[in-house]
Amino acid sequence: MCGRFNITTDPRALFDMFDLLQILDQRAAFEPRYNIAPSEPPLPAASTRKAPRRMTRIPLFRQQDGQLIGEDALWPLVPPWAKGIVPKYSTANARAETLHKLNSFRNAWHQGQRCLLPATGFYEWQDAGERTKLPWHIHPLDETFFLFGGLWERSWSADGEEVLSCTIVTLEANPLMREIHNAGASRHRMPLILDTPSARLWLEGSVDEARDVMRQYPADEMCAHPVGRALNNPNHDAPDIIEPVA
Repeated sequence: MCGRFNITTDPRALFDMFDLLQILDQRAAFEPRYNIAPSEPPLPAASTRKAPRRMTRIPLFRQQDGQLIGEDALWPLVPPWAKGIVPKYSTANARAETLHKLNSFRNAWHQGQRCLLPATGFYEWQDAGERTKLPWHIHPLDETFFLFGGLWERSWSADGEEVLSCTIVTLEANPLMREIHNAGASRHRMPLILDTPSARLWLEGSVDEARDVMRQYPADEMCAHPVGRALNNPNHDAPDIIEPVA
């Protein structure tokens, strides 16, 4: 599972590495994001809640017309039949073992609609006993970014507007992540993290080549430390979130 992550360094730094067309808005100043959570599904029509829904857009890199481009997309994935609306069930993550056959993801997988999602770190919660879950921040040991493997999809709203969206692929956890992500029905999972050669195959290769790079990222190339419970509030987005706690 990967339901929260951060981007604290400008992802446009990766453009030269992948020879990407700079579609992301070059005029906008980069703003670090410390607590990225998926968009929320629609509220029931009878709901009296007045708080605005959270609509989350994140940068991704993908192929279009034989070229690699960088742009923003909605997270989580909106299936083609969903009329541009975030579904009530979670599509923030796609399990590597089943994405080829689940209705929400199989079109993107079989059509080769794969993408990369840059992150400077991500978060998971550890069962610390006594009904306590301790959040951890996981980040690269030597690299500036993780590159998550994802899928992208198109859907169209009722008024004909195209909605580009994405999901993060997950797989069985490596030894480090098994120790941390040990709670809940989705325990012992981690995002698909790709090194540069594998990232190119994920973007440009065949289905078989993409399947071959779906493997665990080495635990010894990751760092992790516990962080405070301020992370639990998805509306709290500040540098203190990634500060280590005892």
